Amino acid sequence: MSCAGISGLKKASAMLLIVSAIACAQMHPGDRRKAYGNERASIIESLLTTLYPRAVVQWDPDLTVQFPGEKPRMVQVPVYVKGSATTGGLEGVATVEFEGLKERYIFEAKGFQRAAPQKFSTVLIVFRADRNGRIETYKKLNLDPSEPLTEIKTITIQDWKTRNWPIIEVQYDTHRQEQDSFTTIEWHSVIDTETEHFVSRLPFGLTRSVKGEPEQSYAFSINRTGPNTLLVGDRFGKAANNYECSDPCVVDAQKLLTQWKR
Repeated sequence: MSCAGISGLKKASAMLLIVSAIACAQMHPGDRRKAYGNERASIIESLLTTLYPRAVVQWDPDLTVQFPGEKPRMVQVPVYVKGSATTGGLEGVATVEFEGLKERYIFEAKGFQRAAPQKFSTVLIVFRADRNGRIETYKKLNLDPSEPLTEIKTITIQDWKTRNWPIIEVQYDTHRQEQDSFTTIEWHSVIDTETEHFVSRLPFGLTRSVKGEPEQSYAFSINRTGPNTLLVGDRFGKAANNYECSDPCVVDAQKLLTQWKR
């Protein structure tokens, strides 16, 4: 993403900003922070120093966090933020990833370059900040405690007007690594961060790679055929399966994989 692209994105009312995506040529000291805008950069700084009180945040030559007695560690802070109609300040959702470890692991596991599965859970931080981007209150929760490897695509806040903690929408992937296969399910979910439970979770698609075989991919269409029944079909094929689930529905990953294990 270019510096110009970052500046343009600042005008959007809703955005998932991936810190590690910035790659600007001939950057000078201070340019990286300016690319985010003072408001957003202040939120990132305040979030990191709130979560890690003794850490030092630096922007150049890369965004890093330095803990006492340690070397600086590169950090990525995907963050969604918008104005709060309730407080007059800012509200948002973020997550923190260090050193690109998860991204690198997923890339290698997809290519069967990783022998042993590892756990990379995703921790969400929902927060409210003042107009200057200083964090005033926050809450941490696991995106999907049942899955060992998850990866966020987009986040938005659905409702935080009359609640202690918001309802949020999250599109994310769960990845499952086995000895000779790698499977990804793409989800659209609604999460109540107050109870820390899914309100609903439906699959967008499923991709499976088996070593030595062509990749299988399904793009799902979902239709409710009864009070407790969904029809999950492949948009580009004839395959379809009935799935028993109330409305709203939280689809179980293992049950879904069993139905589509072909």
